[in-house]
Amino acid sequence: MLEAAKDAHRDRWSEALMIAPDTVIAPAGEVNGALTRVYGQAKRLEQGNPRPGESTRSAAEAQHEVWALIAAMREAMRRDLGVTGDPGVRLRSSQDADALLRDFADPGEDPGT
Repeated sequence: MLEAAKDAHRDRWSEALMIAPDTVIAPAGEVNGALTRVYGQAKRLEQGNPRPGESTRSAAEAQHEVWALIAAMREAMRRDLGVTGDPGVRLRSSQDADALLRDFADPGEDPGT
């Protein structure tokens, strides 16, 4: 499933590079880079070959941090389209970020660390 999602993302990213304006490509590139790093970390963990400091928790934290980049990309896309909205509306990944991280805690790891 992770491989299929990565392949689909790669295909959409290739298409976006050909049609999106530079003002959207810049923040989208940040999202793409962050997703690539999270994917790499997940694959290394899956293969039992993590880099120093990598854990399921650090992967979950990195994944959660992508949401801020997605929000910036979304805003750039909306500006490009001339769509304005309530600046107080935020894109959030979870109402409870700590619960998300607990779901990805290593067995035996204190979820509060």
